[in-house]
Amino acid sequence: MTRKLLSFLYRLDVYFCIKIFRLTGKKSIDRIMFAFSHFGYGYAYPFIGIFVIIFDFSNSRSLISAGFISFFIEHTTHKLIKIKTRRIRPFKALPEIHNLIRPPDEFSFPSGHAAGAFMMATLLNHFYPSLTLLCYIIAVIIAMSRIYNGVHYPSDVIAGSFLGIFSARTALIIV
Repeated sequence: MTRKLLSFLYRLDVYFCIKIFRLTGKKSIDRIMFAFSHFGYGYAYPFIGIFVIIFDFSNSRSLISAGFISFFIEHTTHKLIKIKTRRIRPFKALPEIHNLIRPPDEFSFPSGHAAGAFMMATLLNHFYPSLTLLCYIIAVIIAMSRIYNGVHYPSDVIAGSFLGIFSARTALIIV
């Protein structure tokens, strides 16, 4: 029963991965997804910290502390899981898919981009609830861009999203 369930989930994962990748080829959408995928590298995170220090100093210490703790949890866990699972990226495993961007490392599970995006969305949601919808929309687009660009399966980004939320919530409890 377990083997059949896992086989079904894998086929479902591959099916949706191919379906999402087949949306590629429209230059404007390709550019948007390329941009969101690169935004997910986290280059903006230090600027968010600086922005908070300048415009909301009262929350800056807690937010930045939670950010560092959650990043440590997320990054460490993400790397350990990737090393342990060693899941081959879809563009290497599926002939229907090719990568539209260069991945940062060899393996796909879980998505570090999705983890980081959902970690930041969860942290910002805690301190600035009025930004919740915007932050999670951006996080979802970053996660989807990874599938769209051929470097992750849907389950990779789902797992990464949960890891990001877990890391942020854990850090907020600690802080």
